[in-house]
Amino acid sequence: MAITKEKLESVYHSLESSLFNFALRWVYNPVLAEELVHEAFIRVWKTRESVEEKTLKAFLFKTVQNLCLNELRKRRLREALPFLEWFDNRDSLKPSMESSLINREELQLMKESLDKLPVKYKEVLLMSEFSDMSYQEIAKSLGVAEGTVASRKSRAMELLKTEVLQGVEYVR
Repeated sequence: MAITKEKLESVYHSLESSLFNFALRWVYNPVLAEELVHEAFIRVWKTRESVEEKTLKAFLFKTVQNLCLNELRKRRLREALPFLEWFDNRDSLKPSMESSLINREELQLMKESLDKLPVKYKEVLLMSEFSDMSYQEIAKSLGVAEGTVASRKSRAMELLKTEVLQGVEYVR
């Protein structure tokens, strides 16, 4: 059964912020992340006849992920840090210069550590931590077993922890 306009609008309202956060952690650019989320919904609408309603959430996250990876390949966004500028310009926080530098270093270290993860670990970590997807949904989206999702997430956390700790020692 085809996805209806009303169903897609409902899913958009419920998942838009999760998909945005998910994309943002791939591309580190809020404007681009929003564009990629919108592109994912456009693609779903164009293929609505073949998308099943029960797999719509997983399909959307996988589409956003693929769009992000394509964008990274095209523009090599790994070097850009517009997310940090956006974060530093928030009106709600007015940190001192010292704490601002520390926060910037910590964010940079986390971004670099996350970028060093192999894609198969990074995608599972981002899907589980920033998109509220269950292991079952992630497994279906990636076409792997739930146990594989759990082991990849565990391995990703170990690698990330090791990398961040090494970076903290280097910075200090």
